[in-house]
Amino acid sequence: MSSTLRMVAVMLLAAAPAGAAVGGVVEGSVRAQATGDPLAGAHVTVQGTHIGAATGIDGHYRLKDVPAGEHIITVSHLGYTAASARITVAAADVVERDFELSPQAVELDRVVYTATRTMQLLKDVPVSTELVSKREMEENGAITAADALETEIGVQVREDFSGRGVMLQGVDPERVLVLVDGNRVIGRINGSIDLSQLSTQGIRQIEVVKGALSTLYGSEAIGGVVNIITEDPYQPLRVTAEVTGGGYLPSPDPDYHSAVPASVFNPSLEVQSRRGRIGFQGGVRYDRNGLMDTDPATAHTDGVEAADKWSAHGKLTYDFGDVARAIITGRYHTESKHWVEDSGLTSVQVAYDDEEVNRRADLSAELRCTPEWAEMYSLKLYRSDNEHEWSKYTQGAYRHRKDVSEARETYTEFSGQLTRRFGAAHRITAGGDIYLWDIHSRNELGDVSDEFTGSLTAWDGYLQDEWYLRPAFTLVPGVRYERHEVYGDHLSPKLSAMWSMTDDIKLRGSVGRGYRAPSSKELYFTFNHASAGYIVLGNENLEPETSMSYSVSLEHTYEDRSTSRVTLFHNDLRNLIDFDSLTVSEDYYLGIYRYENIVSAYTQGVELERSMRFGREWELALAYSYMRTYNRDTGEELLRRPNHSARVNVSWHHGPWNARISGRYTSSMLHQSIYTTDDQVSDVRTNPYTLWDVSVGRDLGGGVHARLSADNLFDTTHPTFGPYRGRVVKMTWRYTYDGLG
Repeated sequence: MSSTLRMVAVMLLAAAPAGAAVGGVVEGSVRAQATGDPLAGAHVTVQGTHIGAATGIDGHYRLKDVPAGEHIITVSHLGYTAASARITVAAADVVERDFELSPQAVELDRVVYTATRTMQLLKDVPVSTELVSKREMEENGAITAADALETEIGVQVREDFSGRGVMLQGVDPERVLVLVDGNRVIGRINGSIDLSQLSTQGIRQIEVVKGALSTLYGSEAIGGVVNIITEDPYQPLRVTAEVTGGGYLPSPDPDYHSAVPASVFNPSLEVQSRRGRIGFQGGVRYDRNGLMDTDPATAHTDGVEAADKWSAHGKLTYDFGDVARAIITGRYHTESKHWVEDSGLTSVQVAYDDEEVNRRADLSAELRCTPEWAEMYSLKLYRSDNEHEWSKYTQGAYRHRKDVSEARETYTEFSGQLTRRFGAAHRITAGGDIYLWDIHSRNELGDVSDEFTGSLTAWDGYLQDEWYLRPAFTLVPGVRYERHEVYGDHLSPKLSAMWSMTDDIKLRGSVGRGYRAPSSKELYFTFNHASAGYIVLGNENLEPETSMSYSVSLEHTYEDRSTSRVTLFHNDLRNLIDFDSLTVSEDYYLGIYRYENIVSAYTQGVELERSMRFGREWELALAYSYMRTYNRDTGEELLRRPNHSARVNVSWHHGPWNARISGRYTSSMLHQSIYTTDDQVSDVRTNPYTLWDVSVGRDLGGGVHARLSADNLFDTTHPTFGPYRGRVVKMTWRYTYDGLG
């Protein structure tokens, strides 16, 4: 406890604002180079200080109290390449400087937000951030957020019966917070958020920050944060229609192959328009994926379930003058899945038809202001409703429903945030949230029905200071205080730092405490699944999970041609909640389980990354990760964590043509069946494997683009260990209409 108090004391001292500087004024406008249209929301800063401002609807900016002397002004905006200019300012002088921004091409000039909850250039953010751009998603043929993240180092998309969750640096999906535009995604199944439910349509970029981030985002951010950033409407009119079709093409003579050829069909429509003060961006998408069974000799579906999905999204913006914007966003997703489940009986093989239905509706209303006295303040009201229904049917002519489980979650949050600069040395971000989380669940097995209703409330406040100590050093202390209905007070401190050793070399480091409060399901809910032979009990005596995360990274950039980075990380995890086997019985032959704080562990390792440009046409990205894990309770490695993983991406652009080859290697790891819940120790290791994806695209003129892609090119699968998704070949046609009037 004393170490935590010392850490908090350092942060509070760091947060003391410096006196305001007196100097000149720099003002001007920011416009799009191609059209001359003003760019609202561009971020203008004085390099080497925390003086900055955002442009209004007319593209105008104004920087006050700029110290006398020579400075570099930098301008950045989502979707555009950053620009800079050298100016000289005299005391009480007014300097005018206009900027024109071109479409974005260089990754390090991209704007990110998640790591500090403030707008930063990727190359200048004090906390290491991974970024997946819209261009990368399109060239990889990514349909969902899970597809988009598969090629990132330190990111493992883990597939099981709960869907496709994301693991960061060996920390389970249960402990990774998933956001869309900063809003919490709910609807965890077996603790995971299924990223295959989140379409890439309308996404600008995906930001990944690894390590504990509870200081800024509260509970669940033990292992890190995945923030999906959607596009803002900026085109006068853009209409995009796209259709993807294809199917599973198994190897000619494989050991295992699909019993039912899986088909893929994904049509979508998207519209974007901005007229005067009003902007709109929205779309609708349908996804159909056929059943893919890698081992038809078994009753169970050893592969990927059949799925039909509909998703829709919309964003409406309205600008009140030059300093305020209202943003209303909505998202809707519905899906149904179908597969076959083996009962698990050894005496006789009994199979059931399983059906799962998921629905999610999100609505957010935000007021975002950029007055002269603050860089930004915002107020937001967010609500998310999630429904999950799972049913088991007997097979045969007289099919009937044997087992059903239903759950509905409602999450409501009101939040506010303020970012303000104090002189040239301090950029203070403060905010708070209050939320109410309701859940209602029902199990029905024959004539027996169990229902559960519960709610949790909490409120919190956080404070962060981006403290510019000297021209080359930035310190970022922060702390969050949370008051939980069940667990009372909790403090989550974090300290990050960046040293710009030269213009091209940056050293970053951070240490932070993570925290996750048990969910209502883990505390109170009883999940009776007797037809499959097991029951899971809640536990009101659970303690919160905690972690301490440490990371150090060294990054070198050479102009816009190459970037190299090495990262060392260590995550210390305590009181992790998992299933604990109590006993077996005649009714529950697979076992009776209860949630318990039974795991204490650590993950640690090194990540190496290198990206290079060769001329105007070629890009190469290489990455390797070595990770060690240790379960203190068993004395063994953690299950389903590879020691070695590697990534390679090769991109080529030539005129209307572009192509990409992506490869990812995963080493052997301790095996845990995706269908069992009680394995903590295993002596079975999976097979190492390498997956290759390839795609080729061409602009055909007139707004038409065609792409041919193959996922898992060599059809590498295994019915027990995975991968479970075989080779899928897809053809995509996209038509884009840009109206300039």
